[in-house]
Amino acid sequence: MLLRPPTSTKAWMLLGLALGVCLTGAWLWRSSSRTTATHRVLVVAPESSQQTDVNLGLETLMSDHFEVLAGLTVTHAPSIPSPAELRKLPADLALFRFQGRQEGGKLALTTQWTTAPDLLAGRPWRWDVQPPMDPGQAMETWVARWPLDRRHRIRAELYPRDPGRFWELLRAMAIRDDREATSRLADTQALAEAEPMCATAWATLGDHLYRSLWVDPAQAGIGLNSRTHKAFQRAVDLVPGYPRATFLWSLMLTDTGNQDLALRALDEAMHLRPRVPDLFLGFTYAGRTSGLLAGAHSAMVRREALLAPFSAASTWTVETTNLYLGDWAAFEEDLRQTAALRVDAGVLFYQGYLALLKGDRKTALARMEAAGTAQGFSPFQDLSRVYRALLEGRKEDGLAELRRIDEVRGKLRIPDGELTFKQAEAYSLLGDGGRAVDCATRAFVQGFSCARWYESSPFLETMRAHPRWPTLRRNIRERQAVLEGTFPPASFEP
Repeated sequence: MLLRPPTSTKAWMLLGLALGVCLTGAWLWRSSSRTTATHRVLVVAPESSQQTDVNLGLETLMSDHFEVLAGLTVTHAPSIPSPAELRKLPADLALFRFQGRQEGGKLALTTQWTTAPDLLAGRPWRWDVQPPMDPGQAMETWVARWPLDRRHRIRAELYPRDPGRFWELLRAMAIRDDREATSRLADTQALAEAEPMCATAWATLGDHLYRSLWVDPAQAGIGLNSRTHKAFQRAVDLVPGYPRATFLWSLMLTDTGNQDLALRALDEAMHLRPRVPDLFLGFTYAGRTSGLLAGAHSAMVRREALLAPFSAASTWTVETTNLYLGDWAAFEEDLRQTAALRVDAGVLFYQGYLALLKGDRKTALARMEAAGTAQGFSPFQDLSRVYRALLEGRKEDGLAELRRIDEVRGKLRIPDGELTFKQAEAYSLLGDGGRAVDCATRAFVQGFSCARWYESSPFLETMRAHPRWPTLRRNIRERQAVLEGTFPPASFEP
C-alpha cells in the first residue's frame, strides 16, 4: 500500500522534526567511537518485567548478529555489573542492552550502548530509539547504525523476510525447555521450510531436534541421516562458520560418536571467527571424549581467556577435562564455578563422584541423594541412584537400576559415550566386571575413547582385571592414535 505524503505545512514540520530526532539518535549511536576497537560485547538482559518471548528471542537473534557479522566475543549478564566489576572489564568490551516490542506486525526497538569507563564516569548510555517498522527493516536499521565493524558478508538471511514468520522465529528462539521444544517441532520445521534461506530458522530447528533426541527420540531420525544433522548442516551451508549452529552441531556429533566431523566443523568456524567462546567449548568437549586431552585443555584455556573476567562455567556441560588429566584440584574448582552458575543433577552427581574418588563416602552419598531428586530431566538422576545404592551397600538394587538404565538408553538416538562410560564405572564398582567391560566397549563404540581415563580411573579396577580388557585397551589406543595424527594440539588453537 502506498502512503500519501503530508498535505499540511504543520504535518511537514512534524515530519521534519521526527526525522531530525531519528538522525540525531543515529548520530549519537554512531559517534560512540573509541580509541580501542570493540572485540567483546556484554549483553545485559532486559529487566524481569520485560522478559517476554519477543525479548528472549531477540537476545539470541542479536547475539547471532554480533557473532556472525562482527565475529565478536559475546557474553551475557542478568544486570549491569557493579562498579567493582566494571573496573575489571577489558578495554575492548562494550555493554549493550535492548528492548523490543511488537506493535501489530511491526517491531519497535530501543537499543543502548556504553563502555565501562563511561559508566564509571557517570556518562549516560547512548540511545537509539527506532519507531515501529516491519521487522526486517527494523533489523537492517539496527545493523546499519551499530558502532561496530562488520567483518563478514553473507548472502543468506539471519531473520525471515516474511513479517509474520519473524515473530514465529522469535517465539521459537525464546524456548529454553527441552520438552517444550520437542512439542513445537512441527511448527519449527514448517518455519524453516517456509524460509529456506534463513540460517537462524535452520539453526533453531536443529537446536529443537537436538533437545528432542534426549527427551523423545522417536521424533528424530538415526545418526547422521537424522533431521537434526541435516538442519545444522543447512544452517552452516548458508552461513559458513555460523558459531551457534556449529557449536550445537558439534555437540550433537560428539554425542553420537562422530568427533572427527565435529572437530572439522569447529576448525572451519574457528578460523573464520576465532573470538567466539562456544566454539572452544565444542573443541574441549569433542577433544576430551576423543582422548585428545592436550588439545582439549588448550581450547579450555583459550575460552577462559576470551571470557575473562567472567566465569567460564557452561550451562551445557560439566567440564571434565581436568578430571581425565588427573588434576582433581582443578576439576574441583571447575565444579565450584559451575555450581555458582547452576546446581542441577549433573553438577550434584559430579560433586558426589569427586567425593567418592577422594574417599569421602558421606559427602558422596549426600550429593547423590540430592542429584536423584533434583528438578528437571537428566540421565544423571538415574545414574546417581545407582551410586546411592552402591554407597548404601545395596549392591543388587544398584545392578538392577543399571540394567534398567541400559534398556532405556539402548533406545536413544543420541547415545553419549561419556555417559555410558560412567555406567561402566558403576558396574565395575558394584563388582560386575563382565558387564563393566561390555558397557565400556559400548562407550568406545559410541565415541568415548579417552585412553588415559580408561586406564587410570580408580573406579574401573574390577573391569581392568577382566580378560577382555587388553583387547578393548588396544582398540582405544589405536583410535586415539589416529585422531592424534589428524588433530594435533595446535589444531585446537586459532
